[in-house]
Amino acid sequence: MILAIHTLFGVVALISGAWNLAAMKGTKRHRAVGWVYVGSMTGLILTSFGIFELFGGFGPFHALSLVSGGTLAIAIYFPLRRKHHEGWMVQHYFWIAYSYVGLVMATGSHLFEYGPPGWPFWGRAVLYWGVPYVVGSALIFGRRDTILGEVRERRSTEGTA
Repeated sequence: MILAIHTLFGVVALISGAWNLAAMKGTKRHRAVGWVYVGSMTGLILTSFGIFELFGGFGPFHALSLVSGGTLAIAIYFPLRRKHHEGWMVQHYFWIAYSYVGLVMATGSHLFEYGPPGWPFWGRAVLYWGVPYVVGSALIFGRRDTILGEVRERRSTEGTA
């Protein structure tokens, strides 16, 4: 049962995260969908600690869940405390975007056994972890100035801090 709940949280996180990455930033909808992402990621992280089939106890994926939780906490800290951090938007952008990249990489971990037949471990690692990291990083850094510029411009015309 816990695996089904974990999977449901994962699907919701993948969908809501993808939506927010593609949608206009800084809007009420962006914030609402962002909280869906945060809630589903929190559920995903918490339920991961009830899954022990792979290692019979605490394993490397549990450690990565702790890293994911830290990344998510930092990502939401900055907008919540934006009045105290001048560069909060840049921090939020990077931490939340890499939270999603980590989610995609974690999803790849679940696909390892179904990967291309005959591929060695390192080939699957490149496919499921390397490709999402490289593509995600290229998009994050390549779109950074455009996305942050649009949000800053919209915020200045709306008169919001």
